[in-house]
Amino acid sequence: MEVHDKRDVLDVKNATVANSRFDDVNLSNSHFHNTNLSAAGFEKVLLSNARVADANLSGAHFSNVNMSNVKIEKALLVGMTIDGVEVSDLFKAYEAANTAGDR
Repeated sequence: MEVHDKRDVLDVKNATVANSRFDDVNLSNSHFHNTNLSAAGFEKVLLSNARVADANLSGAHFSNVNMSNVKIEKALLVGMTIDGVEVSDLFKAYEAANTAGDR
């Protein structure tokens, strides 16, 4: 199936479109629910103001990304690293620094 040079709303339900390719496509204001994107690749993707909830990002790799003003709440961070540093270690250092300042 090919959709080229169209400006319509695409409504896809209960479908398999694995191995699809999207290039130079505007998906702004789209909604993805109960969607399997495992092993998907994203390059040069604009996700500003996107909302991600109830998602499994385990094993994901982010490289050369702008994460300015990103908010992460109620997340399981076991094994998560930022530039090779365990996030749990960063939290421990932060807590120790704040505790030392209270003394």
